[in-house]
Order: sequence, then structure tokens, then C-alpha cells
Amino acid sequence: LNFIVYSVIYIILLNLEKYYCELWEHDLTNEITIGPTTDGYKNVDLKCSAESMTIDIEMEDDFNGVLYIKGSYSDKKYPCFVDVNSGTKFKMKIPFDQCNVENNGGLYQAVLIIQHDDELIMPGDAAFNLECNFTIPKEIPVHSSVITEIFDVISKISLADPDPSPKEIPEHQRMSVVNKSNTVSFQPKTLKFRKDEL
Repeated sequence: LNFIVYSVIYIILLNLEKYYCELWEHDLTNEITIGPTTDGYKNVDLKCSAESMTIDIEMEDDFNGVLYIKGSYSDKKYPCFVDVNSGTKFKMKIPFDQCNVENNGGLYQAVLIIQHDDELIMPGDAAFNLECNFTIPKEIPVHSSVITEIFDVISKISLADPDPSPKEIPEHQRMSVVNKSNTVSFQPKTLKFRKDEL
């Protein structure tokens, strides 16, 4: 009797092993879609200063995962990468001379990735393009005969695709907020509501 029970268990285990091998051999490309999303995020705030950008993120639910600037994942070093164990509010201060921040003559750009799994980008993860634009000159009279030039800052946050091989974001999924000051707030529910009204 023991021989029969062990034989049945052995056959079941062989079939399970075969099933799991076939499962991992299956191409999931068309079944898993990674793309832009705003689900689960209350707001993403950006503050531009002379040497850095500060990002405040607020989630709707408790978050466990990683936050990082695109291109900084493999290094996993602070301040470009933060491993989060639990919470709903997070802050990152990104120096312009670190974390793969692009500088195009005073236009500083970075992509923030919010990833729920420590290793894999999955559906539900998000990405945001962050911009601090110091290229817009503003003339201010200092004295009646002297004009000095200072630079206004324009801050911008746009929804991006977290997929490492990004594709063009469809028009109906594009969202961004711009402010002619050093701070801007991306609030998905407000943006969706405004978009629905149009």
C-alpha cells in the first residue's frame, strides 16, 4: 500500500514540475502590459532649487518597494535610490550633479520610477518626468539705468512609462502639470477630473 501511495505522489510531483516548467516557458509579452498609470498615487510634488530638486510622493495605500531616478537602479545608492519598507509619504532630494540628472543648459530633467517589487517592474508601477527649467530669462530693473537679468524657474511633472523599453504614450494617457514657479504638484485624480470635463 505504501508503494502505491508513494508512486501516486511521485507521479503528481512529476506532473507539477512539468506544469511549472511549461508555465515559465510561456511568453507573457501580450498578457502583461506595463505602461503609464496614476492608480494608487495621491500626489507627486516637485520643488526646484538652485542645486537640486526635491520630490514629495504620497501614496493612497501603504507602499513597499523602491523609488529611484532612472539609470540609478543598479547602483542602489542614496540619494538616487530609496528602498521603502512601509509608508505612504516619501521624500527624495536629488542633486543636479548626481543621479543621472540631465542638464541641457539650465533645463534639468530626471525620471522618477516608483516600483512595487524590489527587482521587477510590473503593472501598477509608475514613472514621472521631472523638469526644473532655469533657461527663461527675466529682466528686472535694479536701478533706473541698470537692468539685470535673472532667471525664472518653471517646474513640470509629466506622466511617463516605467517600462525599460518605453513606447510612445498614447494621447489619451498623456498628463502633465507646469507651473511658472519653483514648485508644482501632480495630483492624478484632479488631472483625470479635468481631462474628463474637456
